[in-house]
Amino acid sequence: MQTFRSRIFFVGLSVLALLVITACNVDGFFTKLEDDPKWVDPNAAAAAAAGQDAGGPGKAVYGRICAACHLGSGKGVPGNNIPPLAGSAWAQGDAQVPIKIVLHGLRGPIERNGVQINGQMAAWKDQLSDQEIADVLTYVRSAFGNTGAAVTPDEVKSIREETASRTSPFTEAELQ
Repeated sequence: MQTFRSRIFFVGLSVLALLVITACNVDGFFTKLEDDPKWVDPNAAAAAAAGQDAGGPGKAVYGRICAACHLGSGKGVPGNNIPPLAGSAWAQGDAQVPIKIVLHGLRGPIERNGVQINGQMAAWKDQLSDQEIADVLTYVRSAFGNTGAAVTPDEVKSIREETASRTSPFTEAELQ
């Protein structure tokens, strides 16, 4: 009798385990990879109402190139030496500064919001066109609560020509 109960218990436990394993994605029990939270552009509704694509072409470039480090929210990861773009004075100020940074890169140390950041951003001058840099900077300067003006491809071209002989990333001191 004891052996029969043990077998029934084992079979019941096996069936339960099989049900749990095969039902991993039951809502509220486990989450699916697709359930990962996504950043939502707070300006998307206004842009949609105006008949524009929220973020424009710069949003696609940002998603492909920048979001891996600076995150979809633009908050960066200061603890991992990646500064925020959201609320950044450099992102919103004189357009020459972010153009130079995207073209030639930036190396630390810098301080943002009381956090020392000593990382290095790659140069993108050989991978991105003037149009793509203008688009992504226009997006960054108008997203994440930023209020900077649009950047034109001509501005990027001018700074690209001006700094063509540069071979190293900029430092904070050089950009001030």
